[in-house]
Amino acid sequence: MSLPFDYIPEALRYPGVQIEIDGSQAGLGDTIPTMLLVGQKLATGTAPAGEITRISSVEDAKTKAGAGSMLHQMAEAYRKVDQVFDLFMLPYADNAAGVQATATLTATAVATASGVYTLYIAGHKIEVGVTSSMTLAQIATAITAAINADANVPCTAAAVAAVVTLTAKHKGTCGNDIDLRTNIYGELTPTSLVVAIAGFTGGAGNPALGDLETILGTFWYRYVALGFSDAATLAAWHTEQRRRYQPPIQAGFRLFTTYRGDYAGAVAFGETKNYEHICDLALGINPKSTWESAAILAAAAAPKLYNNPVTSLEGIALPGLIGLSYFTWTQANSLLFKGMSIMEVAKDGSCYIKRLISMYQVRPDGSADSAWLDINAAERQERYRYTQRIELAKAFVGTAAAKNDEGYRPGLRITTEDSVKIKLLSLYEHKFCYDLGWCQNKDYYKSTLIVQQNSDNQSRFDFFDTPVFLSPFYNIAGINQFRTAVPLV
Repeated sequence: MSLPFDYIPEALRYPGVQIEIDGSQAGLGDTIPTMLLVGQKLATGTAPAGEITRISSVEDAKTKAGAGSMLHQMAEAYRKVDQVFDLFMLPYADNAAGVQATATLTATAVATASGVYTLYIAGHKIEVGVTSSMTLAQIATAITAAINADANVPCTAAAVAAVVTLTAKHKGTCGNDIDLRTNIYGELTPTSLVVAIAGFTGGAGNPALGDLETILGTFWYRYVALGFSDAATLAAWHTEQRRRYQPPIQAGFRLFTTYRGDYAGAVAFGETKNYEHICDLALGINPKSTWESAAILAAAAAPKLYNNPVTSLEGIALPGLIGLSYFTWTQANSLLFKGMSIMEVAKDGSCYIKRLISMYQVRPDGSADSAWLDINAAERQERYRYTQRIELAKAFVGTAAAKNDEGYRPGLRITTEDSVKIKLLSLYEHKFCYDLGWCQNKDYYKSTLIVQQNSDNQSRFDFFDTPVFLSPFYNIAGINQFRTAVPLV
């Protein structure tokens, strides 16, 4: 009689000391999480369209997606916030049938004194030197040259007489969200200079996504930042997310995207969605592009979620976002009932997460459901399940199955209903409650835990557990009832 060795044979007579090394119970199973940036590339980018590629640096993204492309800007915005996660990108070529959005800048009055004309394109600062001797056409030419000299702006410029026509670098609806404005930080326009701005319109035709199941393969991309987020694109990613979240794959992801528009537009967009793994931040009408904003949001929120999926995300900075105006309290509160997440804008224009929710709102019958309200919910369930899978596999893979322990000698690799139950209880109490602080109410968990050997498949054990999770903290409500005199008893 011996212990159940894996490599040392029972038929052994040759003298010596032989010791197996077994690391199956040592590993904690942790890795660097992955972030997938999804967006459009330019023809100058070397990466094949529709194929996921790793990004080693911002310069690498610039080479693979093209200078000034959506993905180049997303990678740059992302790495300014998070330098830890492994970064991948899924580049899409523009839709061949698509249309580029255009805008115009028309110089209508010359400057009577020299100065600097400060233009912001999607929050990117363009400075144009203007003198009092310049004609309207020369001013237009100078503006054009300054814009084209900056590879990071999401458009190109061409001047005809006093009119500068701006053309989005990408085809599709993304161009319609490019913000144009002057003097964000109180800069002064040269005296008497007038440049009329007509914003971007006309962009149409977003990329065809292809077969996401094939493109994503079996690799686990833990988080996704989506650069273009029209309704059809969100629906496709939602379908793939649901497929990957459930067995047998069990490798879901949280997806971050943004919406630029006024309150009515945000309500109309959000209330028609019902996606438990997608978080869409309402930007209002603010300067930064939707794709850079999505990358910033993902970079700020995902590492915090990964560190602890049950804590509040309120107050996390969104470096790079510029807030010049935002929704009222009433509007913002309403958006949180329409599947739209909200931010907070400080006096200096810096932005912070206020509350990140999923776009999930109702059950199939249309009744309101808050089960997946905060984006934390899907994340914590994913992480809870993953930890259970790893720990149960470490404990029981490679064993025999028996319903009960009938006095087997110690050391035999036999799994029983009781051993599975003991493992789950220990994992809940010591890992999820004490160590991680994700769960509570151990007695309730113990009283409701069911483990049984499957009656039709003796090699399988089934269990039903009821974890009670902590929730992100967001509110304190109280009543302060004051008095001006002590009441008579």
